[in-house]
Amino acid sequence: MVQMIKRRGFLGKVVAAVAGSLALGGCINQGGKKNGDPIEDEKRAVPGNKLTENRAMPRDLVMRLLDQKASNYMHISYNCAQSSFLALQEQFGLPGEDVLKALTPLTGIAERGETCGAVTGSLMIFGLIYGRGKTQLGDWDRYRSSLIPAGKFCGIFEKQYGSTMCCNIQQKKYGRCFHLTRPDELKAFQEAGATDKCTTVVQSAVRTAAGIILDDKNAV
Repeated sequence: MVQMIKRRGFLGKVVAAVAGSLALGGCINQGGKKNGDPIEDEKRAVPGNKLTENRAMPRDLVMRLLDQKASNYMHISYNCAQSSFLALQEQFGLPGEDVLKALTPLTGIAERGETCGAVTGSLMIFGLIYGRGKTQLGDWDRYRSSLIPAGKFCGIFEKQYGSTMCCNIQQKKYGRCFHLTRPDELKAFQEAGATDKCTTVVQSAVRTAAGIILDDKNAV
């Protein structure tokens, strides 16, 4: 009987390692409002000082820092969705521990060869920056506006890899699509250099997302 291959249990360590930085998102006080005000929390997308700081840095340095973060988290987590999100979340000083946890099963949408986790994780960052919260659900303009940077990201990613679908990207990177819900296929995928090859996809995704955010003067 084929034994199930267990993914490395990492989330507790990742969350513990970044808890301090994640907590910073709730400590910023803007306009004299009290911290923890849900309406102010919704308005607080990218902390201005963090975005300004990144814009003041040489663009190549920002991208190299993102490469390092993406590679580090991929080798800890083996999870493209969480790694792409966490690299961008840390670089831009965003909140998001709950989002990080929620992304756990979204690698290729539960490893079914569907939407690539590098796309999903990056789109979550766009949601945090451009999205609408509970008190803004009726804001149609905000919703439509959020689709502009997200759509631009997907278009660039798709142009580079031919698709946003995990199975199609695997075909491009490995010459075949692995059925990752099967233990033997997962083993073959790992033996084919999955972590290193998928890391390059994550790095490319976070670079694209960061470039869009940095170039957009409406992201403040």
